[in-house]
Amino acid sequence: MADLKPTGGDLYTEYRNTLPGMSVEQTKQIEVAIKAGNFLEAASMVQTFKNLSGIDFNIAVTGESGSGKSSLVNAIRGLEDEDKGAAETRVMEMTKAPVPYCHPTCPIMIVWDLPSIGTPDFRPDTYLKEVNFSRYNVFIIIASERSRFCHTKLAREIKKMGKKFFFVRSKVDLDLYNEESKESFNEERTLEKIRKDCVNNLSRVGVSSPQVFLVSSREFQKYDSPQLQKALLKEFYNHKMEMFRATEATRDSGIMEDSNTHWDGFFSKWSSKLPGLSEEETEKFQTAVKAGNFSEAMSVVKMSDDMLRNTTLNIAITGNSGSGKSSFINAIRSLNDDDRGAAETGVTETTKDPTAYPHPIHPNVIVWDLPGIGTTKYPAKTYLTDVNVYRYDFFIIVAAGRFTEADTKLAKEINSMEKKFYFVRTKVDVDLANEQKKKDFKEEKTLAAIRSDCLEQLQKAGIISPQVFLVSRWDFHKYDSPLLQETFANDLNIHKRHVLICALPSTSEEILKEKQKALQEQIWKQALKSCALAAVPLPFLSVKCDVDILVENMREYCKSFGLDDDSIESLAKQVRMSADELKCVIKSPLAKDITREEALKRLREATGEPMMRVKSFISLIPLIGTGIAAKKSYSVTSEVLLRFLDEVAEDAQRVLKKALEGAGNNQ
Repeated sequence: MADLKPTGGDLYTEYRNTLPGMSVEQTKQIEVAIKAGNFLEAASMVQTFKNLSGIDFNIAVTGESGSGKSSLVNAIRGLEDEDKGAAETRVMEMTKAPVPYCHPTCPIMIVWDLPSIGTPDFRPDTYLKEVNFSRYNVFIIIASERSRFCHTKLAREIKKMGKKFFFVRSKVDLDLYNEESKESFNEERTLEKIRKDCVNNLSRVGVSSPQVFLVSSREFQKYDSPQLQKALLKEFYNHKMEMFRATEATRDSGIMEDSNTHWDGFFSKWSSKLPGLSEEETEKFQTAVKAGNFSEAMSVVKMSDDMLRNTTLNIAITGNSGSGKSSFINAIRSLNDDDRGAAETGVTETTKDPTAYPHPIHPNVIVWDLPGIGTTKYPAKTYLTDVNVYRYDFFIIVAAGRFTEADTKLAKEINSMEKKFYFVRTKVDVDLANEQKKKDFKEEKTLAAIRSDCLEQLQKAGIISPQVFLVSRWDFHKYDSPLLQETFANDLNIHKRHVLICALPSTSEEILKEKQKALQEQIWKQALKSCALAAVPLPFLSVKCDVDILVENMREYCKSFGLDDDSIESLAKQVRMSADELKCVIKSPLAKDITREEALKRLREATGEPMMRVKSFISLIPLIGTGIAAKKSYSVTSEVLLRFLDEVAEDAQRVLKKALEGAGNNQ
């Protein structure tokens, strides 16, 4: 711990992503505030944490004379026994009173060399009181041989008083040296035997789950030393966090208020309805902007984004046995009937109760397979109550031939409860195949006749202005399927519409264009999030968070357009092609290939390497720095996401074209 830098691989992995000058826990606190949209709070936290830098963390090292106590004090501080400022080490006990040794590069970490326990001057029963027990945050009890009664008694007393302690078994290099001459010698087994003996001795006297570390001051980076350092660092950071909570520092909003003039100009362009926000959200946002309350404006956007990600859409599919209900459910979820997670299909009624089928890529879109109306268990009279009508956002009533009286009664009941419903006539490919044998066959004429017949029957049953859509499960990109998807999407509120659009099958150019438009409408929100993060005066935080924003959204774009392995495999299966044949036309990375490195590369391309370095520190410039950094982050994030979205949309068009060509060739 010479420079408080982790030496073990695991330790480095855990602590390498801390913000400069901040601990892991402090970083988490700041990130929580940022994710909650509390940017002013995050900014003031930075200052508060900096103000806590003078709080001491005291580590007490105690043990018997000759156990290597002073050498351990030096090793923890990254010093050799002969180095200047090192604790004095001799054969005879030198420590007569607690002696503090500051860490050379982190002076708030103080390692105390305590007098040996069990000497005439320091009896075990009065030891803690005499060494000023309350001064220390954590204890290290060290022994070079088997733990003695005085060690275990001390451990028990420390635990009783609510303090943390670690047991260190020192000089294990000597134990190994002594054991090496034995034929059966195995280093790992020997170390485990020593460790187990220490644990058992401590457990016998009531110390539950003792933490034991085997070390050698001569080879301090070996054995359990990295784990000991990690444990000490964790306690160090926990201590600082406790002190922070105890201060209950008043949040200072001055950091951003002083730069209001810069934010005012930035927000002034948003005076009309904003894409991706509901009317209520737009009104709140604009009210906050006009009042100069930019933190509140950002909070509105953050809540809108959270609502979008947490919105659930429930679609009910109902119809009689044999109508193609389950196959339709699979098709709208971009699955084949035999794919994992597909709704079960069969010639007999397989749905006994309402069954939920979450979308495999977008699980917040749930398609419900409802049992047929008029069965013994689900009589027509109480059908909607029995299937919990209010759970669903809209209904799709499916029929393979004419719609029945039960279907029309159900539609009227749904309408009376102010729910949307749509009639879907399935298996039109079968109707067309049967009609093709006739000399005067024309596809459009046949489809028009089927549609007209359905409408006529429904109108006779009292359905006003019925909407009927002709579809085929096996040609889901054809006939009225794209129009059906567009229609029920347009009937939803803005958040549910977005969720549905992203989940719809990428099987028509119309749907692909709708997906691109829906995702474009959300980009300004992500850019604004980046803009707000740039206002927190921490170097490198903006770049780190920009990368996180890019990775999250780029992966979402790929999945929405079906550019992930599972979606491509499923599409390839439908059109009887190999996944590689479809992948060969894709130029952008697939969802699984969107890494932080990929996002950082695109960020550098958009920003330029010199500007990346400036962007890392510009928010530290008083007053104007946050405004400049915010505007730059907004424009760069927008540019990267728009460009990637265009790439993905073009790839999806190429994949669709290739799939349709393959489907035509394989018929």
